[in-house]
Amino acid sequence: MSREEAWLASEEVLAHLKRIERQLEVIANSIQEYLEVSCQLLASSTLNAGTVQVPVSKALPSEGALTIREVTIDPAKHTVTVRDEPVELTPTEFDLLFCLMRNSGRVLSCQELVREAQGYELDERDARYLIRPHITRLRRKLMAEPGAPEYIRNVRGVGYFFERRRAERE
Repeated sequence: MSREEAWLASEEVLAHLKRIERQLEVIANSIQEYLEVSCQLLASSTLNAGTVQVPVSKALPSEGALTIREVTIDPAKHTVTVRDEPVELTPTEFDLLFCLMRNSGRVLSCQELVREAQGYELDERDARYLIRPHITRLRRKLMAEPGAPEYIRNVRGVGYFFERRRAERE
């Protein structure tokens, strides 16, 4: 490669790196704006979800205990038991489980889960990133032993549901 060709190649690389730098600045600014808006929303008592006001501190309905299969959830006492053994859940895990059990057998999108369990709106992609780790931990806590029955099922690309009956495995 001649000096001239090497110089032109280095100029192309430099121009490409500058384009990448500009794109990273745009991404960093977007993240900063997202964080600022998130902090403002969390600080407010309600979120404006389009034209609907959704309270952030959404109280669970004052229903009695709900039992499906071996899982019992009592929203009044804020307790969960699996096969009569208490299970410690975070408030978010508890709200998600209650939402799933209340709608057992019905597939809920991640967006619906955030709306019902958390009380605010997110687009489906952001909701999926928020919900997935909670569902993973919740599944782990509900499983008494490896290979134990699963309660929370995934419908790929759609969402999650609480299974009313034990699934038949091959």
